[in-house]
Amino acid sequence: MGESGSTRAQVWAHARHVAWQMLECPRERGLTRRCIDALLIVLVIGNALAVVFGSDDDIHARYAPVFDWFEWASLAVFSLELGVRIWACVESPDRRGQSAWRQRLEFLTTPLVLIDILALVPALLHHLWGLDLRFVRLLRLLRMLKLARYSPALHALGAAFYAERRSFLGAGLIVAVLILLAASLLHLVEAEANPAGFGTLARSLWWAVVTLTTTGYGDVVPVTPLGRVLGGLCTILGLCLLALPAGIMANGFAEEIKRRDFVVNVKLVGQVPIFRGIDALHLAEIATMLRPRSVAPRALVVRAGDPSDCMYFVLQGELQVMIPAPVLLGPGSFFGEMGLLTKAPRSASVRAMVDSQLLVLDEQDFDRLMRLHPEVLAEIRRVAAERQTSPPPPRPALEARSQ
Repeated sequence: MGESGSTRAQVWAHARHVAWQMLECPRERGLTRRCIDALLIVLVIGNALAVVFGSDDDIHARYAPVFDWFEWASLAVFSLELGVRIWACVESPDRRGQSAWRQRLEFLTTPLVLIDILALVPALLHHLWGLDLRFVRLLRLLRMLKLARYSPALHALGAAFYAERRSFLGAGLIVAVLILLAASLLHLVEAEANPAGFGTLARSLWWAVVTLTTTGYGDVVPVTPLGRVLGGLCTILGLCLLALPAGIMANGFAEEIKRRDFVVNVKLVGQVPIFRGIDALHLAEIATMLRPRSVAPRALVVRAGDPSDCMYFVLQGELQVMIPAPVLLGPGSFFGEMGLLTKAPRSASVRAMVDSQLLVLDEQDFDRLMRLHPEVLAEIRRVAAERQTSPPPPRPALEARSQ
């Protein structure tokens, strides 16, 4: 009985770990994970389209069964997804060391999970409290927020906004002061000539907002010569004001992308066996020289006879060196060093056998790296000499040597 219970617990633990990898693990990018993500993305977009077309009463009345079926199907999938995420969150390495309930409570307060909960709110409001169906349909647009989970760009945009929050606050204060100043000036100049538009400061504020934001509805316009001059200046000033937050956001977004790419590259470089003995400071420097590259199955990475302008380090996947006795290269191996050392064209073609991830080192960065780290150059020369003087080794021996 005890062994049966232990086996059952192991099965559940394994299932939970698999569920966490399929839904939450940031490093998992297999076919199953991509299919699950694609299904959820299509379902979210389908809900948005259902809200758009369902807002037409004639279309909704004609296809009411289809809309109802789709809503119940979406509710079931989103509920199952949220339940599995909450159940499997204890497998995250970031939350270990706490009780399962404590881990799950902390997980429920994360932004992406709150978005998942909001995706279920419309159905709860309608079925439990019987709120107006039209209002509930519009609330279903909140499900579009779920796309943030599958868009690294949105994550970077949010991080950039948070990093530049003080700059945005300063820009907002400047805009508020200028709007008040413009409204006050136009109120003083136009109050008597145009009381309907500028008779009070509150009415002038409406004109200042639509003018400085370059919206320009045209429902309120100055009529005096001085008022028109001030209005023109405010319109030009509005163009400058729009550029201020846009520039802050663009700069913050670019910096966030650089920061994320740098962190990713450092982690990737740390996985290469030949760089594992290098300290963190120099590892970060090496990361600036290498760039990641993904290769699809059967894609040709290098072609025999082409100029040797870079070398490659294999992070994931499997590649084949196309020589009379083909050699397979796995994670930890590198290739393309021969041409950089001898300044000769490529001696063999290399093709990816499966989805592979590589790090590319250009010729100029190769020379720089070799000057800074002669121990790396010595190891590359040693492996290159062995490859020239020895027959192609079997795959296990090559992987062991590379690692």
